[in-house]
Amino acid sequence: MKFLNEQGQEITLKRAENLPGYEVTLSEDVVIDSAVNNPFFKGINILQLPKKLKGFRDNTDLRMLFEPQILSTGIQLNLNDNMFGIFEPDSVLTTENRLFLINHSFGNSQIINPKFVNFGLKKVHLKKGSVIGTLMIIESR
Repeated sequence: MKFLNEQGQEITLKRAENLPGYEVTLSEDVVIDSAVNNPFFKGINILQLPKKLKGFRDNTDLRMLFEPQILSTGIQLNLNDNMFGIFEPDSVLTTENRLFLINHSFGNSQIINPKFVNFGLKKVHLKKGSVIGTLMIIESR
C-alpha cells in the first residue's frame, strides 16, 4: 500500500487521531456554495413562483442546484488487489457546515477527490491544508 501525489511521487500521510486511518487534507482553497445562493432564487417572491416554475425542468440554474463540489486532495491510492479505501468526512463538515458526502469508497489507482453537496444556508470556505476527513484502508479476503 502506497500513497502518491499528483506527480506520481510517494508521500506519507499523517495517522488520524480519532479513527484508524490517515488524515486527508485539501490541496487547494475551496468555496462550496449553498443552494440558497442559486440564481433561480434571486429576487423571487411568492407571487412569481408559478411563473418561475413554468418550464423548470429546462432551467439550467435548477439543474445545477445540487451539483456536487469536488474537493481536490492530490492523493492517489496505490493498493494491493484485495484492498480499497473508505473516506469518512470530518464531523465539523457534516454537522456544523451541513455538507453531505456523495462518494465514500475509492479503489486502486483512484485519486481521493470526495464530492460534497452543501445543504446549509451559507457558503463554506475551506483552506488549503485543512483536514477534511479520514481515509481507512480495508483489506477484503
